[in-house]
Amino acid sequence: MKLWFLLFFSLVFSLSILAKEKENRLYLKPKTVVGNSEIRLSDFTNWKGNWNPILFENLKAPKILDPESLALTLNVRYLKEFGDEIVYEVMGKEGILLPRTTVVGKKDLERSLWKELQENVDGSLGEEGQSVRLSSEKDSIQIISGTKLVWRNTGRTLHAGKRLFPLDYYFEGKMVHSESIPFLIEEKKKTYFTTREIPSKAVLTDADVALKEFFTADHNKEYMDESPAGKTALGVLTSDTAIEKKQVRTLHTIERGQEVQLVYTVGNLLLKIKTRALASGNRGDEIQVLNLASQKIIKARVQNEGICLLEEI
Repeated sequence: MKLWFLLFFSLVFSLSILAKEKENRLYLKPKTVVGNSEIRLSDFTNWKGNWNPILFENLKAPKILDPESLALTLNVRYLKEFGDEIVYEVMGKEGILLPRTTVVGKKDLERSLWKELQENVDGSLGEEGQSVRLSSEKDSIQIISGTKLVWRNTGRTLHAGKRLFPLDYYFEGKMVHSESIPFLIEEKKKTYFTTREIPSKAVLTDADVALKEFFTADHNKEYMDESPAGKTALGVLTSDTAIEKKQVRTLHTIERGQEVQLVYTVGNLLLKIKTRALASGNRGDEIQVLNLASQKIIKARVQNEGICLLEEI
């Protein structure tokens, strides 16, 4: 009976010791981004215990931690504070604390990226704002103090639009963190603007348009690089608007392939023949039309939309 009691007592005692050891076991996170205030044990480990000491304050540079040193610090700290010896076991590999304590403003971000782009993008970008300009979509960012910042994969070409640029942080020659910073890239373009509101189907004149330069972040739109005077607005164009190529087109009174009514008058006799235009033409132009009945080609003069005159047989 005594033997069974001793075995039972030993088992209970062993389990309590194992449970206590498990309670004092914690995991060190590989990387933790922190602020510049107090840093507690639970900030960079999985610790959830009531005792949660402040281990670091006001870090000015990344700090590397190893499990053995952290365990020793905790054991000594606990003994000093409570006078009781408890063994803490720290699992995991090396960890690092990355303090965000330095603020970089919008202009500094833009200058830094522009310098990197000038060195890597094919062709000369010139001065910022000469042909291309960029702007950070963040007014400022908090960076990790004590690290070297490197822009990564800026590419060999630069197009207008919104783009994320990866920013890497290096400490003691190793990359310890990375984030993406959003920027807006704008290209300078030269195109024709409207000087007044243009109604739909109106033919543009030189007085209706003016050549201007402007910056745009839209890389896909095709603007007019030659004067649109003489072309027809396919829709309403508002005043002082850059004209896109798809918004205007050269239209004729009669378009090639269009079915045309050929009219011929002899005295009081009026003849109408169905034909098809073999060329485009405006009012007064002479074009060739195909007689749909006889399949003969006839010369006719454009009079109005869908109508040509046969002046001679």
